[in-house]
Amino acid sequence: METARRSVSDRAVLLARIGSLLTFAMGLVVVAGWLYQRPELTYVFVPFGPNVKTNVGIAFAAAGLANYALLYRDRARPFRWLGWTLAVICIVIGGLTLVEHATGWDLDIDELLAAEAPGALATTSPNRMGPPAAIAFVLSGLSLLLLDSRRDGVRAAGHGLALVSCLIPLLPLVGYTFGLTILYDIARYTGIAFSTAVALLVLATSIVAGHPEVGFARLLCRDDESGTMARQLFATAVLLTFGVGWFLSSAYHLELVDGAFAISAMTIVLIGGFSALIWRTGTALSRAVDQRAAIGRALEESAESLREADRQKTAFLATLSHELRNPLAPIRFALHSLNGPAEHAERARQVIGRQVDHLVRLVDDLLDLTRITHNKVQLQLRAVDVTQALREAADAVSYEVTRGRHVLSVHLPPVALWVRADPDRLVQILVNLLTNAARYTPAEGRIELGADLDGDDVVFRVRDSGAGLDPADLGRVFDMFVQLGEGRHGGLGIGLALVKGLVELHGGTVEAHSEGRDQGAEFRVRLPRTMPAVTQGETPRSGTEMAPRTILVVDDNTDAAETLRELLAARGHHVRVATHAAEALDLARSDPPEVALLDLGLPDFDGLTLAQRLRDDPRTAGMLLIAVTGWGQDEDRRRALAAGFDAHVTKPAELTELLALIDAPLRLSPPIPAQG
Repeated sequence: METARRSVSDRAVLLARIGSLLTFAMGLVVVAGWLYQRPELTYVFVPFGPNVKTNVGIAFAAAGLANYALLYRDRARPFRWLGWTLAVICIVIGGLTLVEHATGWDLDIDELLAAEAPGALATTSPNRMGPPAAIAFVLSGLSLLLLDSRRDGVRAAGHGLALVSCLIPLLPLVGYTFGLTILYDIARYTGIAFSTAVALLVLATSIVAGHPEVGFARLLCRDDESGTMARQLFATAVLLTFGVGWFLSSAYHLELVDGAFAISAMTIVLIGGFSALIWRTGTALSRAVDQRAAIGRALEESAESLREADRQKTAFLATLSHELRNPLAPIRFALHSLNGPAEHAERARQVIGRQVDHLVRLVDDLLDLTRITHNKVQLQLRAVDVTQALREAADAVSYEVTRGRHVLSVHLPPVALWVRADPDRLVQILVNLLTNAARYTPAEGRIELGADLDGDDVVFRVRDSGAGLDPADLGRVFDMFVQLGEGRHGGLGIGLALVKGLVELHGGTVEAHSEGRDQGAEFRVRLPRTMPAVTQGETPRSGTEMAPRTILVVDDNTDAAETLRELLAARGHHVRVATHAAEALDLARSDPPEVALLDLGLPDFDGLTLAQRLRDDPRTAGMLLIAVTGWGQDEDRRRALAAGFDAHVTKPAELTELLALIDAPLRLSPPIPAQG
């Protein structure tokens, strides 16, 4: 299995542990060389410069092991005690040596383990380390103690000391690289072995890298673009400076170039190199700034979209509340007139009927828009007579036109035209366009409805003389919840969005056209033309009237059940009513009806279970089962058909739709057996 990629911080700590072990091993090698009188080990196999002294080896072993132990400080307390003790030993060795250099005293600490003949290179006293190494060991030991603190300020001070201890060995290393003996062989001031300088640099670097959460190491160890850039710049600066300096100094010592040329060339190279670094860094920063600016703009646009969506939601909810309350007021007033004179009662029934129809249309539009959004609309496509669709749409909006005192002109096509469409949805499209035209057209205004042939397409046109549209608004007139123009015109702002969705489901297009404000508007729906229904093998509906049926109505809402019973009985059917599923099951088994209208939400057990039990009983298996329910989603219809229903009708059901289903001569679909 592929392991997770280490972070830069993890790799830095790993390198710190490796460096600590190398420093520890180097110290042991030096001490062993002195104890066993192997001079090559005291030089650590470097054949030039001063050798490494005994106490230097002890200090390296102590500091390296101290750093390694403190890097595991979170695992066990003994590691911390060991690290502290070894760090103090390192400080004591370096500190006492500095005292010797400063006072001229001999504290007898330099040759405790091994003696050295007087006069060794860069040594003021036999086997005594030089001041640079002593200072570096004191700083390294102190940094180890301070970095182990829990306080950020103390750890920052320890990190600073570790950085200073990194700079101390760099001076002699520059001298060794460029051949400047003054930087490493003056016994009282700069005397230090090459191996000692390298090991001190490794030790100090390991201390810094072991704490990637502090200071300069924190910048270098970041996993983002800033960390990558910082590491690249740091490595390039070090390598470029040392590389160019070594090359030119070597050329100078070989007398290939003189000093002035070497200095001039190094200056030019460094200026060019650092200029390139600055350009590269600036480019990367500029790109990062541009990316952040683009992200900021995207976030601002997203925030603005969210704010706009919130404003639309608030406006929609306010409009929805208004549109739902509007029809409730006349319904409430009309209820008081039902018990009055006959002419008042009749008018009240008409008012209630119109307002209920309005509420049903609102709910249906919302549900249709939801179905379109989730791609759950199922069209019943067949050849539709364009003339018939135009007439039905005009009849459906006659009340709106009359109430608004508009003049509606219907222009029927001169020849018979057919489109392949869902007839109910096609009429719904035209009705929504006509209703929209009526809302935005003042009294006495003109509304025109028509259709004609344009190539292989049939184009439906709804034109009005109303408020018109600004050219800038034509692109968003079909957006959801958008209501253009000044003042309130009623509706939820979803009618045209619903039109667009339904037209596109039919494979057609819809467009809006207007010359501007107060110039009226025209909406054009384009659908592919097809052949008449009779040429496609479709059978016209039979107009034969069916005999009265025996019907069982099951609904726990007594008012709804009794009202439906009265309506069906008035048409000659024999109707019984049950308000519980168990009661309905007993009635059906004792005297099986031909048709059962079942609500699904019943108090004892639901209508789906009732339908399954009726299908399982041979006495009632052949009856026509129709679900009449408030659950109207596609999933609800699927579950009803799976339970054994022949049809699914959503409340409030149209009486004509129920009568058409009841009058069907045969069951509408074979029952689906219950599972289990």
